[in-house]
Amino acid sequence: MSNNNLQKLNNYFEKYIDRMIIKDIELLKARNDELKFSYPYILLTCSGIDLFGGIEKGFAKASEYRITWFITEWMGKVNPLYKESSLAYLIYDSWRCGVVHQATLKKGFETSSFMYSRDKHLHLIEDNGRIFIHAIQFADDFIEAQKTYRKYINENATKTIYIESLYSHLLNMIGENKKKKNKYFNQFSKFLQKNNLVFKSTSSSTKSASQETITRLPDDAVPSAAPEEDDLK
Repeated sequence: MSNNNLQKLNNYFEKYIDRMIIKDIELLKARNDELKFSYPYILLTCSGIDLFGGIEKGFAKASEYRITWFITEWMGKVNPLYKESSLAYLIYDSWRCGVVHQATLKKGFETSSFMYSRDKHLHLIEDNGRIFIHAIQFADDFIEAQKTYRKYINENATKTIYIESLYSHLLNMIGENKKKKNKYFNQFSKFLQKNNLVFKSTSSSTKSASQETITRLPDDAVPSAAPEEDDLK
């Protein structure tokens, strides 16, 4: 059973981490010279950090605990600065919570993907007293850290209790607040059906009477959508 659930974990990581979060980061990087992103890297990276922390520790644990654990334990293997508990807390509070809840980094930090070189990541800017975040370097550090963490999981495939714990945490996350969510999901779905606001995934209705558009997914595309347990097989 543990090997089967380990495969399901790996399927989840490949589909929802590699082909969504990491793929989105790579798409951003491909156009960074043109668009010069910063916050999108932080949002995607912190989402991934939170996810892996929850896989290991359980999503019932506070997000601060999940996030700071992954930063110190796994990102610290990429850059020793992440092992500093003060930095791990600041990434949670000032980066993640700042950008998610306040649409900005909290005081004391600034970020860019182009203003300063990568080697200035997590350095103090002496003339304004801020700590610099190189947005791409932060994302790349996460990508390396999660590779190491996933390798660790697979190297411990024979530890049945450990693998079952990880998989249980994943299933609990997928089914979180399921009863209440299903009630409102069904309610809103019926509202959309009643108002004829529906379409098939292979095609869409016309934009206008004279212009028909067809919506099709490329053969290798993965819709950005929440997983169901059956998707992990």
